[in-house]
Order: sequence, then C-alpha cells, then structure tokens
Amino acid sequence: MRVQFFYSFILDTASTIVYKIVDNFANHRGRNSAMASSHSIDIFKEIEGAILSGKFKPRERLTEMGLMAIYRVGRTVIRETLKKLEAKGLVTIIPFRGAVVTDLTPEEVEEIYFLRAIMERIAADLAIQNITARETQDLKRVLRDVERHMRNRSDQMIEKDSEFHRAVFKACRNRYLCRVIDDLHAKAHIVRYHAWSLPQRIEQSIEDHRKMIRAIEKRDRRQMDMLVIKHLTFSIENYLPKWKRKGVKLSYFKNPLFEAEGAFHSRKKNIPS
Repeated sequence: MRVQFFYSFILDTASTIVYKIVDNFANHRGRNSAMASSHSIDIFKEIEGAILSGKFKPRERLTEMGLMAIYRVGRTVIRETLKKLEAKGLVTIIPFRGAVVTDLTPEEVEEIYFLRAIMERIAADLAIQNITARETQDLKRVLRDVERHMRNRSDQMIEKDSEFHRAVFKACRNRYLCRVIDDLHAKAHIVRYHAWSLPQRIEQSIEDHRKMIRAIEKRDRRQMDMLVIKHLTFSIENYLPKWKRKGVKLSYFKNPLFEAEGAFHSRKKNIPS
C-alpha cells in the first residue's frame, strides 16, 4: 500500500514538473517569437531606410551574409526582410544570384510619375481645403527641421524631405490616398536619389517648400497645384536624360496632367542633348 502510494506520488510530481516545463517553454517561445517579430520589423525599416536614402544604391547586390554581418541578425530575419522589400518594389530577387536593389526602366519611371501626378495633385488640392491653422503651424515646424537637415546634408535629409510631404498630404483626410502616394514615392526612390545628387536640388527644394507653405496659408489651390507639378518634373526631367546617354531609345511621354499647366511647354519629341 505504501509502495503504491509512493509510486502515485512520484507520478503526480513528475507530471506536474513536466506540465510546468512545457508551459514555461511555450511562454518563453511566445515571448521569443514576439521579440523576433519586432526585431524583424526594425531590420526591415533599417534596410528600407538605407535604400531610400541611397546608402544601398540601385543595382547593388545585397548578400545575405553581408546583411547578417551589418545588422547582426540571423539568416531567417534577413530572408524575411528581403521578401518584404521585394513585395514593396525596393528589391529584386534573382534566382541563383540573390537580391539586388531595384532599378527602374524609363517606361516604369513614366508610369510611376504619371500616377504620382494624379494622386499628389488630388491630395494637395484636398489638403489645401481641409488643413487647419494648427496643422499649418506644425507644418512650419517640420519645415524648419527639414531645412536644418538639408543645410547640413545629413544622412536623414531625403527622409526628412519625405516627412514634409507626408505632413502636407496627411491634411487631405484620406488615409488610402496617402498610402498610395507613399507606395509610389518609395517605388520612385532611384529617381529621387538621382535628383538629390544634383547641386541645385537642395536650394530649390527649400524654396519650393516655403512657397507651398505660403500657398497653404493663402489657400491658393492653383499655386499649390503648380508647385506639386514643378517638384515632380524636376526629378523626372533630370533622371530620364541619363538613359539617352546610355544609348537607350526613349519616347518621352506626353502627359496631359503636366502639359495642362504648361510645365512641359518646352518639351520636344526627343530628349535634348
């Protein structure tokens, strides 16, 4: 009887210990999974930022080993991140070669900027109608921060410029429109990066941003519309000619969205040398 009781006691105790071990393991695994997921998101944002800022350049190869060494994470996190970046159009994964930072063909640039012209003009027009006085003051504070980064040519300069435009478009009060604009903005990273390499870009951007603030304060919808077009055409007209220098035959797109405001009034069929 005592022996039976003893065995029963041992079995109950062992079962309790096993259940506790399994329970603790499950909780620990859950916490680790949550931490890994959070870490994966952080790495995605870091690599995305490096691409958008030009740290990783178009057509640059991104090896798993290289990224693992830079960001001190495992292969699984890097692979997940590269897949997300590919889905966003920032990275192209080539079979048997790995990942490279996405470049754009002239046709892709034209298609993206055609849509950007539509979406950003709509958002700017809605923003200028809906923006409040407090939001305008907040926008001025953002602009001062942007200008500081531009004057210092900081690593965050391009992202800060994007932050200003996001703040403007946010006032359109349409989250879905803002998401589409953000997506197109990210896909055009190579065009924007090229534009920022031009010596006159910083001063022109500062001037355009200040004019946008004045147009918002006056609720001048036509002036705001012209500034949006000017901002877009500067990037695309300074990017596409590089393809002609490479010997690529281009059909410069006729975009009525731009031509209606005279922004492309001097456009010719062929890109000028």
